[in-house]
Amino acid sequence: MALPLLDAMLPVRRAYAQAAPPQRFIAFFYPNGTDPRKWNPMPGALGETNLPECLQDLRSFAAEGPWPAEPATFSEITAVTGIDHSGVCVDIHMPSMSLSAHKGVKNTYTPPQPTLDQYLATHLQKETPYRTLTLAATPSTDIGQGHISFRANGQAETVIRSPKQLFDLLFKMPVATAGADMGAAERARRRQVSVLDVVSEDAKRLIARLGAGDRQRVNQYLESVHELEQQVMAVAPSGAACTMPAAPAAQGSWHVKTKALVDLSVLAMACDLTRVVTIQYSDSWGVNYTDYTIGTGKQNLGTWSDHFISHKLDDNDRATDLDGLNRAEAQQIADARVVLTSRFKVRRFAYLVNALKKATTATGTLLDESLVLYTSENGDGDSHARTNMPVLLAGHAGGFKTGRAVAASKLPTGALHASIIQRFGLEVSKYGNPAGDAITDL
Repeated sequence: MALPLLDAMLPVRRAYAQAAPPQRFIAFFYPNGTDPRKWNPMPGALGETNLPECLQDLRSFAAEGPWPAEPATFSEITAVTGIDHSGVCVDIHMPSMSLSAHKGVKNTYTPPQPTLDQYLATHLQKETPYRTLTLAATPSTDIGQGHISFRANGQAETVIRSPKQLFDLLFKMPVATAGADMGAAERARRRQVSVLDVVSEDAKRLIARLGAGDRQRVNQYLESVHELEQQVMAVAPSGAACTMPAAPAAQGSWHVKTKALVDLSVLAMACDLTRVVTIQYSDSWGVNYTDYTIGTGKQNLGTWSDHFISHKLDDNDRATDLDGLNRAEAQQIADARVVLTSRFKVRRFAYLVNALKKATTATGTLLDESLVLYTSENGDGDSHARTNMPVLLAGHAGGFKTGRAVAASKLPTGALHASIIQRFGLEVSKYGNPAGDAITDL
């Protein structure tokens, strides 16, 4: 009897498949929304002359604090306007629901299905040691505030909150490098793998005696063990953009920590240690701009938190220094401050985009291989409305086209996620709850 035709019998086709560039996904979360009136561009091409107030720094910007000056990025970005997240998240200020397209169960504010990053990781991980890297500058461990990445059944992904911790994880493990003496590291690796083998086999025998619920929990555990095995056995590849960094500082502000997390995550992708990353700049309350001089005169942001600035005039949690002014002047200043914070947020996203563009790979750049999503938990930071979310997409994975604005008026978050999922070669019809079809123009 003859074997059927196998892919292994087709060396030319197999070699072509191996040469295909990897695909990557990065989600960048910054809280408190924006002012949609001054964020949303008109549908069509983005250019030097038609960027709205909040997006004008996509033309370029100067250095500030630890962040360097950057050239224009509008040609690398697509703005998606009108996405309705209100059916997914039923309460205000819930970062935990920002990457979900499925309505939270019983107001627990945890997604019942995997968040977008975790859904994609199942397809994108391949042989990389880390399924995902989930990073956050916020020290908050509150389930609603300190987490944006979830596996099935509301299982929060482990969050790395310290750049030093991330550095140690990626670059101080017993990872093989060319030309190094791996005697001690190899012995440590083998000891760890042998222990994991025992745990895995014991758990498999246990499954036969368990009920359905416990079997699901043990299977999730085995998945975690498998990921740990991959990390223990990891060999860091070499490449032009994969270089050993200096260890980051142990302490720093929200902004210093986030920059270090961005830099290390880009390097992790350049070394192909992971293909999925989430970066949470802050929870909804903590981040402020004390380290910067942003705005002049009464518009200066001072030490007010981003949360207080976002609420403008008519909320108890607001910047109260405007209370003594007449209403018209106070409104003008409050509106201008939200534009200033929104511009800051866009500059930070643009830094990530340019960092990916600067990292060369065998087939181009990391930006060519990636889709990068900017998201928030609210649309209008003042009213808490979630019917017009600030969404930016960058990168060219799956042939994605940038340098434009796409109107998706009143379409649910599921439609946005379906569009992203399809760019990674996964076929979905409707996605999410409320369900949405992929957006035709994306």
